[in-house]
Formats: sequence, structure tokens, C-alpha cells
Amino acid sequence: MKKAMRILLLGDSLVAFYDWQARFKGMTVLNRGIPGETVQGLLARLPGELAAAGFVHMIVVMIGANNLVREDYGFLPDYEEILATVRSALPEARLVVTSLLPFQLPWLADHTVARLNISLRAIAARNQAEYLNVCDSFVAAEQAGSRCFFEDGVHLTDNGYDTWAALLEAHIIRE
Repeated sequence: MKKAMRILLLGDSLVAFYDWQARFKGMTVLNRGIPGETVQGLLARLPGELAAAGFVHMIVVMIGANNLVREDYGFLPDYEEILATVRSALPEARLVVTSLLPFQLPWLADHTVARLNISLRAIAARNQAEYLNVCDSFVAAEQAGSRCFFEDGVHLTDNGYDTWAALLEAHIIRE
């Protein structure tokens, strides 16, 4: 009998606040989202997370929201170190970088997320990681009248999670 796919999700409250296991039935989902987490915080806890997870087929990284909330735009070198560390520790696992979302923060310049996502795509490529663009689908959903964010402009509504989970699910099974 084939073993269930094991997926490790690393990130912040956006990861933590969703029941990924219920969405991905038949897979083992290790949800290691920590509310308030930053890129630097994930980097610091990464060795312990990888050791505790053991063997996984896929690692999905979704981090950076709290950096943007704190107006910290210099997190890309640490993000790249996260990917390099994961790639070194688990060279056979699929590594997926999820784009930043089009957060609705009043201090966030219009093209900031788009520019950061271009950099994240390049960082992913340098570290043999797959890049999953969810940002464009969120923009399209919002333009179509589907509210994806709560009033804080960061946390996701059910529609937001449905959008993200459907994209991730399609990406997981695309093999």
C-alpha cells in the first residue's frame, strides 16, 4: 500500500489558522504556522522544525506577511537562507514557495508585493524550489467581488482560504 503524502507547511498565522488536514484528506499535513512569525523567526526555528518533521514529500513555505506589517522589506536574504537550509536538509523533497499575497495595508506601495514576488520567484529558482503564484488569483478574486481579506488587510476570509487551498491542491497533484 502506498504511504500517504507528508506535507510540511511552514509560515505564520496565514498557515496556522486553516485546517489544511481537513482540506487535504488522505495526506499527512504538518501545519507549522506560528502566528506573528517573521522570516527571521522561521529561519531561527527551522532546524528544529525540520528535525521534528522527519521525512516529508513536500515543504510549502508561506512567510513574509508580518515583515510587511512591520514595514520590514529587507527579508529576502533570510528567505533565501530558509530555502537553502531546507534544500540542503531535504534534497529529495519538493520545495514550494508561495508568493506573497496582495495585502491591503495603507502604507504598502502599490507595486511592493509584485516586486517582492519577482524576487521570491528568482530565489526559488536558485534553490531548486517551485514557485506558486497565488497573488494573481487573489487579485482576480477581489476584482470579481470575492472578499479574500478581513478588515486588517492581512488575514484571510473563508473565500481567501478557498482560493489559496484550491491553488495549492492543484499544484500538489500536478505531478
